[in-house]
Amino acid sequence: MTTARLFLLGAWVCGVTLISGHLALTWRAERAPATETPFFEGLEYEETSLIHVPILAGGEVKGYVAAQFVFTADAHTLRQMTVKPHPFVRDEALRAIYSNTQIDFSRLERVDIDALLKSVKTNVNSRLGGELIKDVLVKEFNYVRREQLRS
Repeated sequence: MTTARLFLLGAWVCGVTLISGHLALTWRAERAPATETPFFEGLEYEETSLIHVPILAGGEVKGYVAAQFVFTADAHTLRQMTVKPHPFVRDEALRAIYSNTQIDFSRLERVDIDALLKSVKTNVNSRLGGELIKDVLVKEFNYVRREQLRS
């Protein structure tokens, strides 16, 4: 009788295991999948290459402004773009520096960097047709007089 009891106990354990496994899988499958919250990718920092802007006064080159910028944009949007915004940021920065006649770099006055960066951001976003660029930062901004240049 002990063998019969042992056999029945083993069959009972196997049956309970099979039934509980089947119920657990069907219960899990019938449950609606949890709604996944979209992964916030955040902002991505992108650097532009260094630009050299000639500073003209009295019909001749007085020196050059060497500038490099960093801009922030949505990482997901940047990956989807076929045309990258780097050339637009460089172009708008060059235009803003070159066309600003209020700055006299020969006297080394302070430049209103905030206004410069704001105009670059606004102009790039208007050219790209949306609010792609979130912020523009300065990585490097130097003025080199013509006399300091090597030939």
